[in-house]
Amino acid sequence: MDGRAVKIFIGLGAFLPLLLIGSWVAFVLPQMGTMGTADRAAALSSILAQNGLVFLVVLVVLGSRTRVVEHFIGLDRMIRTHRPLALLTFGLLLCHVAFQGVRFYALGGKDLALSALVGSTVWEMTVGRMSLLLVLLVAMAALSGKILRVPFILWKPLHGLAYGAVPLAFAHALFRGTTMGEGLRFGVWLVLLSIFLGVSLGRLIKILRGSRILCQVEQIVPETHDTVSVWLRPLKETGKLAPRRAGQFALLRLATKRGFSEPHPFTISGPPEDQVLRFTIKRTGSFTQRIHRLSSGDRILYEGPFGVFLADVNRYSSLALIAGGVGITPFLSLLRHFQVTSQAVPTVLLYANKTLKDIIAREELSAMAQTMPLQVVHVLSRETFPNGYPEDGPRVLFLKGHITAEILKSQLQADQGFYLCGPPAMQQTVLKEIRAAFGLKPSSVSRELFFW
Repeated sequence: MDGRAVKIFIGLGAFLPLLLIGSWVAFVLPQMGTMGTADRAAALSSILAQNGLVFLVVLVVLGSRTRVVEHFIGLDRMIRTHRPLALLTFGLLLCHVAFQGVRFYALGGKDLALSALVGSTVWEMTVGRMSLLLVLLVAMAALSGKILRVPFILWKPLHGLAYGAVPLAFAHALFRGTTMGEGLRFGVWLVLLSIFLGVSLGRLIKILRGSRILCQVEQIVPETHDTVSVWLRPLKETGKLAPRRAGQFALLRLATKRGFSEPHPFTISGPPEDQVLRFTIKRTGSFTQRIHRLSSGDRILYEGPFGVFLADVNRYSSLALIAGGVGITPFLSLLRHFQVTSQAVPTVLLYANKTLKDIIAREELSAMAQTMPLQVVHVLSRETFPNGYPEDGPRVLFLKGHITAEILKSQLQADQGFYLCGPPAMQQTVLKEIRAAFGLKPSSVSRELFFW
């Protein structure tokens, strides 16, 4: 997805908070100087709560993996946005409660503050507390999985409590009043409630229909000393694969004694035209070690495809693909797609690895370079080349070292479509070198980020 579309979605997502803040600045802020402490606290509390509710609905949209949103901005961006936004939302809601405490304390001292915030005589206040408690439980569940390593199967269902927190928050907001005008409040709440109901209904339909497909391992083929390719074939009774684009990824769950494991994302390295799913996976942790130990006939739960990394490659007449290690996988999918469809555009692939034995699909890339408008440049940081540089064909080049501005300038052009995939540290280094070589900002380089 290009940067313009991302900015459009960010703008749409920020519209309601900006509208709320704008109305608050226009109608409430000028009166703050004449207000007492209680009214000031109420005004500040109101704007915090309003935006907290907006972001709470946005979190539900992101957490629901809504297809419409995912199709344009990508699941990776959705998840990376979800985490910091959750902290912001929880902070806004806590500050809302704190200012309410100040308000009631100013009105009637400690007893009134405790009665209002803790007592059960005012039902809409009780509903608000229940909503905040559900949000707190959702946050604690996520943290327990991240920090305490609580099994996914135990903490993930608690995330569903967010669907209960939102209507409770709406009830609290509607009956406790606000600093917004009635017309604006009705419009904003109607938009938010419509979005929430639509997303919730879509999520329910998705659950009832079943969005995951049970697959069977067809074969496992070693690629390098620590990388294998796994072919999965959907079982006939579990549904049909959704259409996919080159370079997309999927969520895989391995069979366990209690069902299936937590999901992990892996790029589909085969072309979209394949009737089977191909994943090229490097052994990096316990989950990938289990994948490497799989055998033909083993079952895996598949969900996807997701991602927008290479969705806009058709915009360019020439491509610059820069990969590090197993970051080659989305580019393998794209190049295989070009090969199958005979729709290749001039492409330069800069592929960084440590040594020759780390190169994935080396022979296949060399063969592609002889039949397509493709130039492959291998950049190896730890290879000594005691017998000289290999001869993999006239359009395949081997260089020693790291990807630098000098290498970029010698192999690429500034007007190409730049795509980058690899470890985070490598990406940050390459982005600096791209800027030094061509003056391009990081935002002009499409990147696939590891987010799980």
